[in-house]
Amino acid sequence: SQNYLKFRNTAKFCLDNLVDFDANELVAPEDMLPLDRWAVTRLNGLLEKIYAAYDEYEFHIVYHAINKFCTIELSKLYIDITKDRVYTGKTTGAPRRSAQTAMYFVLSGLVRLLAPIISFTAEEMWQAIPHKATDKCESVFLNDMPAYDEALCFSDVAEKWNKLFELRDDVMKALEIARAEKLVGKSLEAKVTIYTKDAEMLSLLRGFGKELNTVFIVSGVTLSEGDAPEAAHTEGTSGVGVLV
Repeated sequence: SQNYLKFRNTAKFCLDNLVDFDANELVAPEDMLPLDRWAVTRLNGLLEKIYAAYDEYEFHIVYHAINKFCTIELSKLYIDITKDRVYTGKTTGAPRRSAQTAMYFVLSGLVRLLAPIISFTAEEMWQAIPHKATDKCESVFLNDMPAYDEALCFSDVAEKWNKLFELRDDVMKALEIARAEKLVGKSLEAKVTIYTKDAEMLSLLRGFGKELNTVFIVSGVTLSEGDAPEAAHTEGTSGVGVLV
């Protein structure tokens, strides 16, 4: 039942942010923001696993793979990071429309993937989704499964963001420690300093620029080459120290 609620809540978040979206005017893949490209790349990776499981009638693999995608890739990462952009961004602004395009691909794909398993819920979701002119709106079951799309695969982008998300876990842990110590309240009240002796990691982080603020949901990020001070709040598994 908890997994079922996760499916519903994920769909609800996407639907809430697609009420003013026209599915016939999608943002071109090359114009989407990097994080949105990461999301659709992960969706394409999920499709390959799901199709293989359906071919073997291994429905439990389908169910668990989609639940993991909703829990980790979407709720923990993508939705958590983009919610401010879709809530507060200019309605017709490129950043918000880029996120809406990614959410449309994700939601439309997930509903069709889940239709053989939770048929009635998938049908209800399908009636609420914005549709392209080529969709058969009457029923989700009159439409094909989502197709693997090479144009929506950005392996280079995904690789960079996956490395950043490994580090994000350490930053989130440091923020939790700082909250427990009453140093900060909400994460946006915090500024973090990231220490690392790894030149490759440092170069990767610098490449994200101010986007690090958005990914870590903090007001500022400073990068420092070298060992973390004793006051650092965590020495994470990614090989960095984080001071809040």
